[in-house]
Amino acid sequence: MNWRLFGWLAALFGGAIVAVWLAATVIGWIFAGIGALIKIALVVGVVGGLVFLGWKAKNAISGSDRRQLRK
Repeated sequence: MNWRLFGWLAALFGGAIVAVWLAATVIGWIFAGIGALIKIALVVGVVGGLVFLGWKAKNAISGSDRRQLRK
C-alpha cells in the first residue's frame, strides 16, 4: 500500500471535517444573529404597540388638543 497516498487522503479527510465544522459554526452564528434581530423587533413592536394604545387611551379619556372641524 502506498502510505504517502494514505497520508494525503487522511489529511484531506481531516481538512474536510474541519471545513464542515467551520461552515456549520458560521451558519449557527448567522442564525443566532437573525434570531436576536427577530427578538429585538418583537420587543420594539410590543413596546411600540403598548405606547400607541396608551396614547389612544389618553386621548379618549382626556380628549385631544386639536380642534374639531365642525362645531
